[in-house]
Amino acid sequence: MTAYINEEWKGLQETLQQISETAENNLQHAGHSYYAVQAALQRIKEFILNYKFRDLQEEIHFFKEVKPQFLSELIFHMKLFYAEADKPIGNTETLIAYYKQLTDNIGAFFERNHSLYIYYRMNKSDLDPQYFVRTAEKLELLPEYSLDNDPNFSNAYSYKFAKMEAYERLNDHLQGYIYLLEHPGANAVTGEKKKQRNLWTDTKAALIELAYAIHSKGAVNHGKGDVKQVIAALELIFNIQVGNFYRTFQSMRIRKKNRTPFLDGCKGSLERRMDDIDLNYT
Repeated sequence: MTAYINEEWKGLQETLQQISETAENNLQHAGHSYYAVQAALQRIKEFILNYKFRDLQEEIHFFKEVKPQFLSELIFHMKLFYAEADKPIGNTETLIAYYKQLTDNIGAFFERNHSLYIYYRMNKSDLDPQYFVRTAEKLELLPEYSLDNDPNFSNAYSYKFAKMEAYERLNDHLQGYIYLLEHPGANAVTGEKKKQRNLWTDTKAALIELAYAIHSKGAVNHGKGDVKQVIAALELIFNIQVGNFYRTFQSMRIRKKNRTPFLDGCKGSLERRMDDIDLNYT
């Protein structure tokens, strides 16, 4: 399963990047991205319906980690599409008020799901068999997305986790809109950064690992400030959104084997490069 999912994710990210580079406006970008993710989810659904999970842990992993990763992309682009489609025509104050109302709505969602959000943010697992297994006793939750109507491809909280990840990302996105409206001069800087097209081509987890390492080393602002500032800077430089970095970091902490594969790989690659240069000079 892992190889198939990784290939689907890689292909989806390449498609989304191509859409980002060719879309004429934000509305078109969000709409085309939505359909690309929907197609990927449909393929994954067909795969899972013909796949037998090795054990309970693999099933939990799929519905807690894998499916929400794709589904959060779908929700993010869907909500962004409606945000753009419903955007009022008005002055700067009108637009700021509109985007702030959307962020307030996001805040209300997290308040309504406060207990589950704590479970999500702390990366807890004690209730996983109840939340993320298809044969578990069904909870009274209505499906919010058509692909979740099939009980063989859904369970209690897979969609909720995806929605939380999507809404965290959407909130940051909308806050960015608000910032640019409140600081008009920042548009030119942001536009220049986008023109550079520096693309992060490793995993999002790798970027998060790098950000935490930079922050932990105190390499930026003497280690003062929040790690989120380092992540935001890297996202801007490399044109990527990493999503819920806190949850990913918690997963890194509990890895049974190597907890820093990206940093170790960087060290090894750099040392090999130095060795190759040394050989050329001998």
